[in-house]
Amino acid sequence: MYLFDVTSRHMTWLAERQSVTAANIANADTPGYQVREAVPFSAALDSAASAMTVTSPMHLTDAGAFAPAFSTRAGTSWGSAHSGNNVSIERELMTASSNSRMMTLDVTLARSFHRMILSSVKV
Repeated sequence: MYLFDVTSRHMTWLAERQSVTAANIANADTPGYQVREAVPFSAALDSAASAMTVTSPMHLTDAGAFAPAFSTRAGTSWGSAHSGNNVSIERELMTASSNSRMMTLDVTLARSFHRMILSSVKV
C-alpha cells in the first residue's frame, strides 16, 4: 500500500505547485514581483521521515510520521521586465501543463493498482 501513500503525497505536492504557479500568473503585472516555485518533490521526500513498519513489539518504533511541509523558494526566471517583475507567462503555463500531466499519471497509476488489488481479492 506504499504506492497509494506516495501517490497521495505527490498529489498534495502537485496541488501546492499549482497554487504557486497560479500566484505567479496572477502577479505577472505586479511591479517588483519575483517568481516563486515549489521545492522539488524529491527534496520534500528526502527531508521527510519515512515511516517504519512494525511487525513485532521487539522492533524499533518510528519517532515521527511524515508531515508534508512543502514550501516554496525563489524561482529562476527567463528574463526581467523594466518594472523588476520576472514572471514569464510561457514558463508558468508550461509548469501548469506539466502539473496536469503528472496528476493524470498519478490518478491512472492509483486506479490501475486499485483494480489489481480488487481483482486479486475477488478470487
